[in-house]
Amino acid sequence: MTDTPVTYYALLAGGRTPDNPSGMVRRTHTTPPTDEVFTRDLTWQPTEYLARYRLGHTDTDHVEVGEQEATAILDRWRAKWPMQDALDPEWRDR
Repeated sequence: MTDTPVTYYALLAGGRTPDNPSGMVRRTHTTPPTDEVFTRDLTWQPTEYLARYRLGHTDTDHVEVGEQEATAILDRWRAKWPMQDALDPEWRDR
């Protein structure tokens, strides 16, 4: 049994950089491909971002990152976001 390839993309909204992105999208290379965005509740959710980008909705740029780099970023977020949310539970209301 082979592993299904996954490609990670760092979102670069607001002048962000690949090592400090505004978001993370992954594409699992199934037929058809499955695209997901990593959300603030620490889960992957379906997204149409890559399909919309291909159609010209390019308000937010992105760059491909390797699995190790993506994992490091996601690990930082998994540690950071719950602490931020505990300190400011009303952040979602803004």
